[in-house]
Amino acid sequence: MNWKLAIAFTFVLSQSAFASSEAFQKVWNDSSGKHVLIIDKKLDSKDGGMTLLVKQVTGNSKDWTLKDFVRNCGEDIKLDIAPDSVEVNKIFSDGVGTVLFAYKIGCVGGIDPVIVKYFAFKNGVKYSLRGEEHIIVGSEGFGGEKAPVPDFNLRNDKSLLKYMMGKWDSISTTKIN
Repeated sequence: MNWKLAIAFTFVLSQSAFASSEAFQKVWNDSSGKHVLIIDKKLDSKDGGMTLLVKQVTGNSKDWTLKDFVRNCGEDIKLDIAPDSVEVNKIFSDGVGTVLFAYKIGCVGGIDPVIVKYFAFKNGVKYSLRGEEHIIVGSEGFGGEKAPVPDFNLRNDKSLLKYMMGKWDSISTTKIN
C-alpha cells in the first residue's frame, strides 16, 4: 500500500439547540490535486433522526457526495463509522486515491445486528458492499450469517472486490464484552 499521503485529521464536536454534529476530515495529495474527505454525522433534535453526509472535495469542486439517514426511529439509532475502514488507497487507480469507508446503520431496540455499508469511490465512481453486522458477546456470535453483496460496479472490479472482501470481517464485526 502506498501511504505517501499528507494526512490531517480533524475531529469536531459541536452542539446547538437544534442539532449536534460530529465531523471528520482527511486531506491528501495525489497526481490529480489536493483532496479533502469530509464525513459529517448530525443528530437532529427536532425529529430525533440522524444523517450522515460524506463528500470529497478537490480544490473548489465537489467530486461526489453520499447521504444516508435514519428517521422515525422509536428506539435507538445506530449510525457508526467503522474507524479502521476510512482510508485513501492509491493502488487501485495508478496513483490516484481511492476513498474507502464503511458504516453501520439502523434502528434497534437492544443488541441487534444492523446493516453494514462499505463504499469505495474510485475516479468518482461508487462501489459498494452491503451486508449485516456480526455481533460477538463473550464467546457467542450472531448476525452476519450471509455473505455481503457487492453492487454491479464492484463485481466488475476484481482487485477492489478482493480487497474489500478481505477487510469485511473486521469492518462488519462488533465485539461486546
